[in-house]
Amino acid sequence: MYRDIEDRYLGIKTSLKQLFDIRLTGRVREGNAQASFALHCDTIYQVNAATYIYDMTAQQLADLLERVQVILDDYLLEGGSQNLWAFAYVSDEYQRGTLNAFTNLSVQSPVYASQTTLSALLSSPAYQNQIAAAYVSTYSDWVGISDKARADLSNVISGAIGRGVNPKETARLISKRLDVSMSDAKNIAQTEQVGALREAQWNETEWTRERLGLNTGLLHLSALKPTTRQTHAFWHGKVRTVEEVREWYSINGNKYHCYCSQIPVILNDKGEIFNEGLAERLADERKEWKESK
Repeated sequence: MYRDIEDRYLGIKTSLKQLFDIRLTGRVREGNAQASFALHCDTIYQVNAATYIYDMTAQQLADLLERVQVILDDYLLEGGSQNLWAFAYVSDEYQRGTLNAFTNLSVQSPVYASQTTLSALLSSPAYQNQIAAAYVSTYSDWVGISDKARADLSNVISGAIGRGVNPKETARLISKRLDVSMSDAKNIAQTEQVGALREAQWNETEWTRERLGLNTGLLHLSALKPTTRQTHAFWHGKVRTVEEVREWYSINGNKYHCYCSQIPVILNDKGEIFNEGLAERLADERKEWKESK
């Protein structure tokens, strides 16, 4: 998905360059060679006393900004609310999460394995409803990305024209703002994809309890990287309910830049996993990570 995002932003930059080559025209007003500096959109750029005068009315500026919005939407919202380009990536991750949950639970429970098929899970109304809900959230995210990029570029373009910044410098500022937008888009994409995978596993964990009456939970596995947050490493090797995990991811920014995973597990009457050796090994890993910090 990252490569797709990079290609889309390259297309945006190319289309905007073609648009600005046509629309951002004017002339340099003669002045002295003294230079000053201006701050705009967190960027410091040089403005010569010989400022640039654009051949553009207020209506022409409004038309230009509207065309910028169209270009952004063409690339970032391709397919619209019914078939957004990003939906395929989300559905793939949701399917992968369902497959992972199915595989893990089948190995742990003969009852689950004998009464559940992957094809039945993927065609169930509950599964299809969850995919539809994920699409709504994904489309909203990308509308936000496009709207924010439009606002950023509108400020840059309007500010540059008002201050007499030459077209070359204006193009550089626009490119930098698009790079920021692309970084935001990649962060959103990572959150969407990982979120879809997790959601699929959480849902099958819940549905297994409801459908088959099995005692299920989620075994938390932290990446235990040097950059792992202590609040994430704390749960490594511990079991929680789906409700507890959902709530945890909904607060304190836990869902962002998180490399943790949860594995659906069958629990005994005490709410513990059957594999005591695995539980002990994960507890040791958590202890070693804490001591290394």
